[in-house]
Amino acid sequence: MPVCDGCGAQVDDAHIRARIERLEMATRYRPIHIQVLLVGVAPPPRPEDYFYRAAESGTDRSPGSRVFFDTLIHAAGENPARFATESEALTEFQRRGIFLAHVVECPAVGSEREAALERCATSLAKRIQFSYRPKHIAPLFSELAPVVRLLAAAGMSERLILDGDQPFDLGAKLVDAVTEKLAKAASTA
Repeated sequence: MPVCDGCGAQVDDAHIRARIERLEMATRYRPIHIQVLLVGVAPPPRPEDYFYRAAESGTDRSPGSRVFFDTLIHAAGENPARFATESEALTEFQRRGIFLAHVVECPAVGSEREAALERCATSLAKRIQFSYRPKHIAPLFSELAPVVRLLAAAGMSERLILDGDQPFDLGAKLVDAVTEKLAKAASTA
């Protein structure tokens, strides 16, 4: 069985195809210059809940995924209700220079998730340095505290957007911090 370079696990062909599909969706909305890189742990297990999969209707996403999507669009300084389609919202997210990446590029749960997070953290640091090259990095969940330490040790402390010295949890503080960084970037451009 092949080893997935997105999660480090031995996987079947269906897993590889699903990962490639997620990469294609994300690449479609990746900004050329990333102002703020939002970092999550791993994509959700349900394909319909993946952030970059533009849902056809408001009922395609699970309720938790809908809140996550709307919160991130709101962090871009936009009202999600303003857009007729999710594709339009994702295009605006891209235009504002925001991109969501995950430490583990494949869905993972439970103890598998913890092990994958540990395995993939160094790979994320390399993707940030050599591919994403964002101006700012905002880790989104408390589970990413070890990743924050790794990024700081890799010389990225000045680019980290944190809640004190910890990753953000979704909510108003994240929205305010990201909006502030975007406003500063726009005023210096």
